[in-house]
Amino acid sequence: QGVMTDTKKLMTLTHYLKHYETSHPKEVMADIVNIMSAIQVGAKKISKTVNRAGLGGSFGGSLGGGMVRKLDVLANETLIDAMADCHQVYVMASEESRDPIILRDDPGGYEVVFDPLDGSQNIDCNMSLGTIFGIYEKTTSTGGMTSEKNVLKKGTKLVASGIVHYGAATMLVMTAGGAVHGFVLDQDIGEFLLVRKRISIPRRAPIYSTNESASDEWDPIMKQFMIAAKKPSQSRKAMKSRYVGTMVADVHRSLLYGGLYLYPSSKSAPSGKVRLLYECNPIAFLIEKAGGKAFSLDPKTGKPVRVLEIQPTQLHQRIPFFCGSYDDIAELEQMYAKGSEAKQLPSKL
Repeated sequence: QGVMTDTKKLMTLTHYLKHYETSHPKEVMADIVNIMSAIQVGAKKISKTVNRAGLGGSFGGSLGGGMVRKLDVLANETLIDAMADCHQVYVMASEESRDPIILRDDPGGYEVVFDPLDGSQNIDCNMSLGTIFGIYEKTTSTGGMTSEKNVLKKGTKLVASGIVHYGAATMLVMTAGGAVHGFVLDQDIGEFLLVRKRISIPRRAPIYSTNESASDEWDPIMKQFMIAAKKPSQSRKAMKSRYVGTMVADVHRSLLYGGLYLYPSSKSAPSGKVRLLYECNPIAFLIEKAGGKAFSLDPKTGKPVRVLEIQPTQLHQRIPFFCGSYDDIAELEQMYAKGSEAKQLPSKL
């Protein structure tokens, strides 16, 4: 669950990152510190906006679909504005922007991706929301004009990623290629303070998060796994459902207590629903650094594939997504591997 820090010796996120243990060169960590300073500013503003959104009159009263959309756009603009003056960043990609957000062309820089307000459909009932972000390695030259191709990088090219969970408190969990740490926003001083060091996901946990209302549309392997997961076995207890419906909230719980976050494809969404570039990659990077596992499925063969190894082909590409406790995810991954092998076996005459 991570080592709780001494409350008398709390330090800010920026200060902690300056002493962060990672394999990145010093100049790269210096750039990450600057980029994270900009992301912090955006997250603090979004946190304040979200907290005020439930107050009648703050956003014109009741939050209908249009108001939720307004909050999405506002969160997007907040992060874009926060990053605009960060000279280390040259291009961004967002769930709320159809095209890449280009700040400058050569000599390049870092690519920053984000889902500015995950779970915004939940805001009217005062449920958790979140932000997902990822920082891809520095591009020394764009080779001309910056375009979508500059953002389409594998998750293995990430140098840092994280989530911001706007719940009872605002919590930022991140990695810069080393251990995963958690920081809570102290509203009195306006700083993210370190509260959990070296977060490690338990290898097994009796919790799963998935939208079971779509189970009739799942593939046979997913159905089989879920039936088995609800029964105790020699290796684990019977699993119980805990599903918020906000990806950040469900993943955050999995990071702290273990468990599975499962978003398979379905008949109505055969390619999956979660986005590879700015949702799955940053979360898979975070999960792996915490000792967990994340995989997707090859659309042609159905074979399991490590999420971070997938080459994006589109800015808003969607994939099936499975992540969480290592041994539990490995069990599901093995079932899919055997299933894909059986499909490729020649039929007997």
